[in-house]
Amino acid sequence: MAAVQEKTWYQKTKMQQGGEAIGPSWGDLKGNLISLALGTMVWLYATPSIETCATLEWQWISFVFARTFLFGFIVYEGMHRLMYQSEYRGTFTKFNPVFAKDSQHDRDRWYTMRSFLINAGMECWLLWMWGSGRMPYYDDLLALPWKTMGMFLFYPFWRDIHFFIYHVAMHKEPLYRWIHKHHHKSFNPGPWNGLSFTVIESIVTFTGPNIPCLVTAAHPLLFFYANILAFINPVYGHHGHQEYSGSYFHYLHHATSDCNFGMTLMPLDLLWGSWNPGKTREQVLADTKKRAQ
Repeated sequence: MAAVQEKTWYQKTKMQQGGEAIGPSWGDLKGNLISLALGTMVWLYATPSIETCATLEWQWISFVFARTFLFGFIVYEGMHRLMYQSEYRGTFTKFNPVFAKDSQHDRDRWYTMRSFLINAGMECWLLWMWGSGRMPYYDDLLALPWKTMGMFLFYPFWRDIHFFIYHVAMHKEPLYRWIHKHHHKSFNPGPWNGLSFTVIESIVTFTGPNIPCLVTAAHPLLFFYANILAFINPVYGHHGHQEYSGSYFHYLHHATSDCNFGMTLMPLDLLWGSWNPGKTREQVLADTKKRAQ
């Protein structure tokens, strides 16, 4: 009997589209491993040495800005063209069958590209703090193996906690009106909505990868892994399709704005009372029509 009740509870909380469920999943693990691989490549092959960053010089700073902008543009614009402009448009499983106007994507593209620059600026600040000796770090992963392992394992959970806390706060007035309302103009989001933020929200978002490095000495690879999660992963949560790790959970947040404030890895929305497993296709279309008026 207990097993039946547990299955019923699981089915009630599982997303009605996309297959997302409570707690860690293979998708989470795969996404984190990909982010770790990308972060490693950025750290080893596309980042100035920390010694170079001891002084603020335009050569290495401009390189970080150019690398960040180019990397972000390729990922976000590539996903946008594939799902919204290519011959494959309409062949994917779109959560909301209505396609938003080009003007929405143009607006989000502008704000997300600005977020790229804010991210680059915050990375330059961290590299300078390390290089100038103002903040400690260690450069040998095996020097502190237990600490290194613990920080890498704990970070995805910290990311969820950090996001949930500031996100819920930004849905309270007057912060919503001042800071977060802009992001919710795209209630039927696309890839470029991922980082379409006001300046303050961009800064708050990118403190997630920085805070662990400020609290204790960390290996730089932790930051680059964490920064990929903060910088690239939003494209998956906002492209609006089931394929390519799309998030129906977060789509519902945009469609209604009063549920699913966190992520599914740590189901804090269950504790907050804001967990929403989904709506029917008819309800989604009705919400879209209402929000567009």
